[in-house]
Amino acid sequence: VPYLRALIFDSTYDAYRGVIVHVRIFDGAVERGDKIEFFASGAKTEALEVGFFKPELTPNKILSEGEIGYIATGLKDISRCRVGDTIIGVARDSRAAHVTPEPLRGYREPKPMVFASFYPQGGEDFAALKDALGKLKLNDAALTFEPESSEALGRGFRCGFLGMLHLEIVKERLRREFHTELIVTAPSVLYRV
Repeated sequence: VPYLRALIFDSTYDAYRGVIVHVRIFDGAVERGDKIEFFASGAKTEALEVGFFKPELTPNKILSEGEIGYIATGLKDISRCRVGDTIIGVARDSRAAHVTPEPLRGYREPKPMVFASFYPQGGEDFAALKDALGKLKLNDAALTFEPESSEALGRGFRCGFLGMLHLEIVKERLRREFHTELIVTAPSVLYRV
């Protein structure tokens, strides 16, 4: 039986089942209870549920080569699952343990080009903003963020975007989906002197 290799093309977060990755199976198969590993991040977990989209999530016993579906991972750390990463199966027996699967070709970390800082209007909303940015990053691999602080604005995040349109989309999604009111600094780019 060939080892599992699946490409993550999207993901969502569920409070009870953790990160739910949307995948295409390229090699092998995955069943509920199988041990899986995220190639880029090295996170290991168990497939809590596998299934198809019909259009709602419909559990199934197995996802096989060539099929598209979802895997409920149970992971609570959303930074460990990246769109474009390869999921591989963890060997069940010693005969398969010596086989090292290769990641699917084409995955590269996106490089942000435009940077701006996001600060919550209320200082007490820092944790909510962090949670909202983490959930957005689940299906937007190009978004990067790291904590920073300013004497005038308090605690916030320095965010990286692919461009100005990407910045506007993220800002609007934070406002609409997470009801977050933001203070956004002027965008800038990195340059060499």
